[in-house]
Amino acid sequence: MKRLELTSEQREVLRDTIKRAAAGMRIEILHTDSHDFKEMLKVRLMILEQIAGKLDQPVGAESLIV
Repeated sequence: MKRLELTSEQREVLRDTIKRAAAGMRIEILHTDSHDFKEMLKVRLMILEQIAGKLDQPVGAESLIV
């Protein structure tokens, strides 16, 4: 695994971008009729939420590992 070191400003921008993408994905999940597509979106949403959770940790608590 590789570590990704970000400045506090970069962390904030990435966190906000991920949260906005997740919000849009939740809407898409509600509106899609395709079961397979909906399940794929749910998996991706879960991944985005995991990443956002790591970004919400205090700086220095854990580096973002990619």
